[in-house]
Amino acid sequence: MADPRTIGTARLVVRRARARAGHLAALSATVAVTVATVLLILVVTGDAESLARAAAAAGTPEDEVAAAVAVGAASLASALPSLLVTVAVVAGAAVAQLGRLLAAAREHETDTARARGLSRGQALVLHAIEALSVGVTGAIAGAVAAAGLASAIGGTDAASAARSQAAVGALIALLLAVILVVALARRSNTRRRGARATTIAAVVLVAAAAALGLWQLGFARPGGFDPIVALTPTVVLLAAALAALAAFGVVARIAALPAARARGLETALGRRQIARRLPLSGVAVMLVALTVSQAILAGAFAGTWAAAATDSAALRVGADLRVDLAPQSASPADLAAATAVEGIDEGVGAVTDILEFGDDEVSLVALPAALGPEVMTDAGGAADPEALVRAVTGEDEDAGAGDVVRAAPVTLGEGATGLSVIVSTQWTGADVSGALQPLAILLDARGTPVAQPLSLTSIDGAQVGAEAGLPDGAAPWTLAALIVRVGPTPGVPAGTVTLDQVSAVGGEALDLAGSVVFERGDREQVVWLADGRERGPAAVPAEALRVAVSEAFGARFGVAVGDRLDYRVAGTGRRGEVLVTAVVEAIPGASRADAVFAVTEDLLVASLQRGTSFALPGSVWAAGRADSDAALSAAFDDRAVRVAAPGVADRMVGVLVPGWWVAAGGAALLALIATLAIIRSLALARGPELAVLRALGVTAGRQARLRAGELGAILGGSALLGVAAGTAVALVLAAPLVRATTPGILPVALSLQPTWLPLIGVVTVLVAGLALIVVGASLGVGRAARDALVGEEAR
Repeated sequence: MADPRTIGTARLVVRRARARAGHLAALSATVAVTVATVLLILVVTGDAESLARAAAAAGTPEDEVAAAVAVGAASLASALPSLLVTVAVVAGAAVAQLGRLLAAAREHETDTARARGLSRGQALVLHAIEALSVGVTGAIAGAVAAAGLASAIGGTDAASAARSQAAVGALIALLLAVILVVALARRSNTRRRGARATTIAAVVLVAAAAALGLWQLGFARPGGFDPIVALTPTVVLLAAALAALAAFGVVARIAALPAARARGLETALGRRQIARRLPLSGVAVMLVALTVSQAILAGAFAGTWAAAATDSAALRVGADLRVDLAPQSASPADLAAATAVEGIDEGVGAVTDILEFGDDEVSLVALPAALGPEVMTDAGGAADPEALVRAVTGEDEDAGAGDVVRAAPVTLGEGATGLSVIVSTQWTGADVSGALQPLAILLDARGTPVAQPLSLTSIDGAQVGAEAGLPDGAAPWTLAALIVRVGPTPGVPAGTVTLDQVSAVGGEALDLAGSVVFERGDREQVVWLADGRERGPAAVPAEALRVAVSEAFGARFGVAVGDRLDYRVAGTGRRGEVLVTAVVEAIPGASRADAVFAVTEDLLVASLQRGTSFALPGSVWAAGRADSDAALSAAFDDRAVRVAAPGVADRMVGVLVPGWWVAAGGAALLALIATLAIIRSLALARGPELAVLRALGVTAGRQARLRAGELGAILGGSALLGVAAGTAVALVLAAPLVRATTPGILPVALSLQPTWLPLIGVVTVLVAGLALIVVGASLGVGRAARDALVGEEAR
C-alpha cells in the first residue's frame, strides 16, 4: 500500500515554489528584464538600413547607397553581438547567483527529500521543471514589456518589430533556464580547493582573453564580421569587473585587520562581516561594478562615435556641403546659384587636384584667402581654417623665403562693367596683330577665377585695342593676369607685345605695365601678372608656392617648415615648387591623408609664372544647413551633394549608440534585482545575529544603522570601483572600438569624448536603486531586531 504521505511530482513542484516564491519571483523578473532588454536592442538596431537610406545626401546614386548599406550592414553584424553578449553575461551571472542562493536556502529540505528516496535524476527533473516555469513566465513578461516599451517609443511598427523577435527572446529564456538548472543542481559538498582552482583558472582565462582582444582590436577593420570585435567589449568589461572584485576583496581584508583590535562595535563588526561574507556579497560587488563599467563604456562609445563620425565626415567633405563638378569647373554663376539656395550662407569654388612629388601622389586643396575660412570646416577642432590660411598668406616668413609667390590682384572698382586693353606690337616678320586674342584672368568677389576673352575693337598700325564685359558674378572684380594669344595663323614670327593702357570700363585706368617677347613659334604669353613684378624682355624667375602640409605628408616625406619640394600636377604639364610654411594635423576636404593646402590666388599666380594654364575650381564648397542638400542638388541639375555628416555606412553603425544605452539600462535593472535578492539572503543568514546583539545591549536602531553602513560600504564601494574600472575600460577600449566598427572614421578625428547626460542618468538610477535597497534592508533589520529572541542555538 502506498504511503499516504507520498507527494506527487506536480504537488512537490508547487509546494517547493510556494515555499520559495520570493526567490522564484526574482528569477522570473531577471529573465523578463533580460528578454525585454535583448528585444529592445534588436528593435532599435533593426531599422538601421532604412534610417541610413533616409539620411543619404541628395543626388547620391542608388548604387553608391547600396554599396554603403552593404558595408554598414557587415560592420553592424560584427559590432552588435557585443551588446547582446554583455547583457547575457550580466543576466547569466545574476541567474547563477540567484540559483545558488535558492539551492542554499533549500539545502535542508533537499537533504530531507534525498533521505526519503529522491534520486539525482528526479531532483534534476524537478529543477528543470522549475527552471522552465521561470523561463516561460519571464519570457512572456519580457516580450510583453518589450512590446509595450517599443510601442511607447516608436509606435506600432516598433511594437510589431519587438513581437517579431519573440523567438530570440525564447532562446534567451531557455539559455537562462539551463544556467538556473546547473546552479540548482550544484552539489553543496563541492571541494573548495577544486572550486578555488577553477575560479582562478577562469579569471586568468578572462584576463588573457581581454588582453588578446585589446591587442587584436587595433588591427580590426570595419566592413565584415570579426569575432574579435564581437567579443572583446564583453570580455574586457568582465575582466574589469573581476579586477574590481579582487580590489574590493583586498581592501575589505586589509580594513578588517585592525578591526580585530578595535573596541568600537561600529568599527569592528561592519569591517569583519564584510570580509567574512565576501563569497556571498562578491557577486553583488561584481554585478554593480560591471553595470557601472558598462554604462561608462556606453557613454564613452556614444560620445566618441558621434564626434568621430561627424568630424571624419567634415574632414572628408571640407565644408558643410560640397558639390563636385569635375570634369567641369565652378563658375561665378555657379557660386551665385549656390548662395541663392535657402539655408546656404556662403559658397566658394575650391581647387581639388592631385600633385606628384617624385613617384608619390598627394592631395591638393586650394581656397580663396578671403572666404576660405568662412566655408572650410574646423571638423570639431581637428583643423583651424583661419590659422591654415594665415600660415600660407602671412607676411612673417622664415629666412630665405623671400622668393615666394604673393598674389596682388588689382581691383577694377565697384562700378566697373568691363575691361579695356590697348597693346602695341612689333613683329620681325609678318604682322599678326589682327590674330591677337587677349585673355583676362579675373577673380570675382568670392575669389573664383574666370578666363575672359577680349574681343579686338581696333587695329591702328602697331597698336591693338580689345575690350570685353565682365561675366556674371559677385562684384567687385579683380584682375589677376593678362595673357596674349596669337590665333590661327600659318606661323608666328618673333616679336614683342607691350601693354600701353589697361582700364576698367565704367571705371578708371589701371596703372599696369608689362612687355612680353614672343619667340618664333610661341602662341601665347603672360604679358602682366599680379605678382608684384614687372615683366620685360628679360625672363622673370618663378617663385615658390607657400603651402601648409598635413602631418601625414610631413612624416611621409620627412619635411618640416622651411623645406622646399618640386612638384608636378598629375595629368598636366604644369610643374612648380612649394615652400612648406606650416605642418598641420589635417587638411579638410583632401582626398588623402597626405595633403597640401594653398590659397587659390597664389596657386593661380604660381601656375602663370611658369606657363599660361592654371587649375580652375572643380568643386563648390558651401557653408549652411545640412538639410539644404536637396535644394542645392536641384540647383546643379541633381548632382550629388556631399554633406559634413556621417555617411550611410556610418549611420548604420550609429544605431549601436541607443543599443548601448538600452543594454546599460537593462544591466542596471538586472544588477538591482540580483543585489536585492543577495541582500535578502544575507539578512536571512544573519538572522540569529540580531538577537545576540540585542542581548548585548545593541538597540534595534543602532543595529539598523550598523547594517546600513555595512551595506553602504559594500554597494558604494562597488559603484566607486565600477567607476574606476569603467574609466579604465573607456580609455583603452572606446576609441579602438569606434574605429573597428565604423567604416568612415579617420584617425585624426578620433579622440575620447564621452556623452555625460545619459551616463549620469543611468548611474544615478542605479545608485538610487542601491540606496533604496540599503534603506529597505536597514529598516528590515530594525524591525527584526526589535522582536528577536536569543534561541538555544545562539547561546
